[in-house]
Amino acid sequence: MIDHEDPITNPIDAQACQWAAALDRELDAQEAAALDAWLAADPRHRGALLRAQAGMVLLDRCRALGTGDGSGDDGAADAEEDVPTPGWRTTRRQAMALAGVGVAGGLIGAGALALWPQGSGIRTRIGEMRRVPLADGSMAVVNSGSELSVSFTRRRRDVDLAQGEAWFQVAKAPDRPFTVTAGRVRVQAVGTAFNVRRAGVGVDVVVTEGTVKVWSEGGEPQLVKAGQRARLDDGVGLAVSAIAPDAAQQELAWREGQIVLDDVTLAQAAQRFNAYHEDRLEVDPALADRRVVGSFQTNDMDGFAQACAAMVGGRVERGDGVIRILK
Repeated sequence: MIDHEDPITNPIDAQACQWAAALDRELDAQEAAALDAWLAADPRHRGALLRAQAGMVLLDRCRALGTGDGSGDDGAADAEEDVPTPGWRTTRRQAMALAGVGVAGGLIGAGALALWPQGSGIRTRIGEMRRVPLADGSMAVVNSGSELSVSFTRRRRDVDLAQGEAWFQVAKAPDRPFTVTAGRVRVQAVGTAFNVRRAGVGVDVVVTEGTVKVWSEGGEPQLVKAGQRARLDDGVGLAVSAIAPDAAQQELAWREGQIVLDDVTLAQAAQRFNAYHEDRLEVDPALADRRVVGSFQTNDMDGFAQACAAMVGGRVERGDGVIRILK
């Protein structure tokens, strides 16, 4: 029950906060049916529930920023100036209360987070990364230059990744499987976390928590567990293999706005940076196979170019929207 001292006067918002808390811990079958009935009873109920869930997400993010313990593995890549400062403190119940009276909604509207409407598309521009709470309580972190669509029903949760990359933290709902389609590949989970990258006909899936089913059209589902990846190269041959924790962390550093390079070629590193910028980075063929290491911010192409030029014995030249690393 909501305590009497909670600053919620609207009964719809109060009930929405109760449902948000229940969803956070997972509903049983009876509660799920009751929630469906409540949502159907009044069109205002769904918006109130989304606001309450937004308040909970906002609190979780502020806690992660404030404690600095690294426990928030949700990879938020939004601008930090759009969220409260680390000194801001509140309780989960208070955050939901703020959402109910519209305060959290105002903060989110400023650009920190945005609850995504059912059935709509999510698109990110080059250089843009978005952290998007979904209507079921799941979270999507969407990488630069990506496009996906979301379609949830009472029985299914479907996401279609048309291009790019996204990491999903899936809310548990055993009766509503969460399925991501990426070309010929399907990834299905109930409550887990995984990353999907689609480039042309190739698809790469990395599981960071729990277990998912992965299959390609016409193939048998394979179980892929945390610490494993599934790859479909050139549209054929789905293969499952282990991935070291350090390697997974490096590959998914984009969620924190970083690119981590561990002994890769300069050409490969430049290709990764180009995914985040309209300006282009070009590499002298004579330097393309030189190896580079380091951790860089995705928005700091100049710093990356200077550092890599120093590592490979090159120089940097700029002009006409192109940065060149030359011998």
